[in-house]
Amino acid sequence: MENKNSISNKILIGGSIIVGIWIYFLLTTYYNTPDAFEKSVISIIVVQVLFLLPVFLIKIMIDRLIIDRIKKLTEQVNEISVGNNLDKAILPEGNDELTELTEAFERMRISMKTALEQLEEE
Repeated sequence: MENKNSISNKILIGGSIIVGIWIYFLLTTYYNTPDAFEKSVISIIVVQVLFLLPVFLIKIMIDRLIIDRIKKLTEQVNEISVGNNLDKAILPEGNDELTELTEAFERMRISMKTALEQLEEE
């Protein structure tokens, strides 16, 4: 699951450019600073650095806590959907909404396996 057009990237870049323009406007209008453009470029770089690290750390945390579990569950459900691994249990991890979803898929797997066994008996 590749995220080529991330909303967080747009917010980060757009926000820092807005801050740079705002600082440039303040420096040229109110303070009449001759090096306003250079200071606004520096402010863009500083804003990028200050916000890039927390956003990156939050992204890593979300990837580990949520996205990796969703990817694992998706792989297991995809295998079941084509008829493979009906005997392999989908084990829930944690105690949250994703755990409830995993338990629901496990109940569905058991129901599918039972239905197929009943069809084979008939």
